[in-house]
Amino acid sequence: MVNDSSREHIQAVKEWLQKNVRVYPTPSTITLRQIRLDRKELRGEALLLIGDALPGEELTLWMSESGMLTFSPPLFHSPLGAPATYAAIELTKKTEQAIADAVQGLLPRLLALGINPKTKEWVTTSTPLHERIADTSEFNAAFERITRADFEYVKAVEPD
Repeated sequence: MVNDSSREHIQAVKEWLQKNVRVYPTPSTITLRQIRLDRKELRGEALLLIGDALPGEELTLWMSESGMLTFSPPLFHSPLGAPATYAAIELTKKTEQAIADAVQGLLPRLLALGINPKTKEWVTTSTPLHERIADTSEFNAAFERITRADFEYVKAVEPD
């Protein structure tokens, strides 16, 4: 049962989020740059520019179970002591889709977790990365390209 103190705290968190979540309209483009990925874990960050908005937002990157690179927006952890995590930015569906497409296109797809279609052996989170890469030279070239200091990927966003 929610008491008055809890209701007040919930309302305070809602108000705090309304004041602090950065809301972006659909831009004409998004840009990914300053990509930092740990080669062994394929986890890291990237700077996201939403249209011309500066200074940009930091995305968290990681390799998903599907074998595709994916992202999380910046987050607020436990604002005002609330036992929850909230997105620090609000994006339109078109913007989110453009970011997802751009992030997924950074590296070639790895073998997904589950049964390897060729060897019929299990691919798990413990499977070494090199065993999940289909074409090592293609993967290495893509990794080197996206982690260069001058790398920038600009993607058009479909208008609303």
